[in-house]
Amino acid sequence: MESIVTDLVEVMKKETNFLAREKAMMVFFAQLLATITQLAFQILDAEVSTQCKKEGFQVDRKSERTVTFLFGSVTYVRRRMKNQANEIRYPLDEFLGIRKSFRYSSLVLRNVSQLGSIMVYRHVSQAIDCLTSWRMSHQNVQQLVVKTGELIQTRSTHESRYDGIISKKKVPYLYLEGDGVKIGGQKKQSLEIHRFQVCEGSQKVGNRTEMIAPHFVSHLNRQQAQKEIMNYIQAHYDLTNTVVVSNSDGGSGYEKAVFDELSLGCLRHEHFRDRYHVHRKIKERLSFVPQLQNRMIQAIQHYNWPEVQLVLDTSESLIEEKEAETLEQLRLLHHYLQRNWPYLKPRKARGIVDPKACIGTIESTHRKMTYRMKRQGRLWTKTGAQAMIRVIDSLRNQEFDGWLNQYEALPNDVVAQEKRWKAMKRWVQKKPNFQTHEGALKGKIGEGKAKSAPLGQFAKGLEQLITTPNYI
Repeated sequence: MESIVTDLVEVMKKETNFLAREKAMMVFFAQLLATITQLAFQILDAEVSTQCKKEGFQVDRKSERTVTFLFGSVTYVRRRMKNQANEIRYPLDEFLGIRKSFRYSSLVLRNVSQLGSIMVYRHVSQAIDCLTSWRMSHQNVQQLVVKTGELIQTRSTHESRYDGIISKKKVPYLYLEGDGVKIGGQKKQSLEIHRFQVCEGSQKVGNRTEMIAPHFVSHLNRQQAQKEIMNYIQAHYDLTNTVVVSNSDGGSGYEKAVFDELSLGCLRHEHFRDRYHVHRKIKERLSFVPQLQNRMIQAIQHYNWPEVQLVLDTSESLIEEKEAETLEQLRLLHHYLQRNWPYLKPRKARGIVDPKACIGTIESTHRKMTYRMKRQGRLWTKTGAQAMIRVIDSLRNQEFDGWLNQYEALPNDVVAQEKRWKAMKRWVQKKPNFQTHEGALKGKIGEGKAKSAPLGQFAKGLEQLITTPNYI
């Protein structure tokens, strides 16, 4: 301990200003931690390898590896172990949770991915440079987030993820919503994030209103998002005595029939048309008579169709210019309200008296996605967008740490598929055994044929052929 203190004092004396002195201290402590950690890993490697030997593994060789932790980079030597079935294991890597092909620890993966979900990758790189003793470029940040997103998606989308759930919740009301969000894609592509959310209601927390037990599912493929939210609902809830209340804007893929499928087995399903989109449609179609917009909204709130018809007739009588275009707007509004009228019926009129009712919140929950993925004209690849979507949803569902705490805990079919792929890759990369051969023989037609005859002309053509390729 005295030697460490003496070395630290010498390091501090060498610098002439406050900032440089503190930076030197930070580097000194990082190197000290790396040295101590390296010695600790040697002891741990010996202990965890003993357990593997009991399972039939033997030490094959020792190899070196460098991994970056939050406190700095550590280079250590660990045992590579193999059994009679040629299965390879690194006991120390498994104990530390350091995955194959990753140069960073699990905590680095978590923190960098979490920062990447709320700020651009260049800012994440700058934050790492400012707060740690090591550096990471914004390209490496992007690669790390993509790898983390793929790692989480492999585990969170497998059918066996709900195998451990025994008891299901029984709630009187369950609130389900769905909507899509457009984002910019590279190469002039337009990507759409399809989102579903489910919750048990809302409650007051201080001055804020929060959803009770929310779960979010997002995907670039709507069918996949629908499948994931359906698996979640069926695994966690017993809908026998539950009234499912759904809400959407009625766009393609978010019709009532979709929510009917998601609420299979429930006591009753009540579908609503999203109020925000209805009000926006009214203001858009009645832009030429703004004084009647609130009257139309109130008529819908009171579920009074004669009043709605009266507002439409009054609006028609007030048309002053562009009569054809305005009449078309009124006609479209009339058909829109008529088509969606069953879904505009208020909750109380349907017998839903839940004080914790939570309808029409999906527009506000878009913000976690839109703030990160739509600002400043950002463009995404499908791979990068899907990885970011998975990271954001896992953080919101409070599942992120749970997935990263699993070290290669993949389902059996995924493990078997990876083994088959590796075996095929090794077989393709093997060089074939060299076999001697005589090469191609030159064909020739026997003599005795007239050169003017067809067979003679054919024989002459064969002799003129170049039997040796130019590249030899």
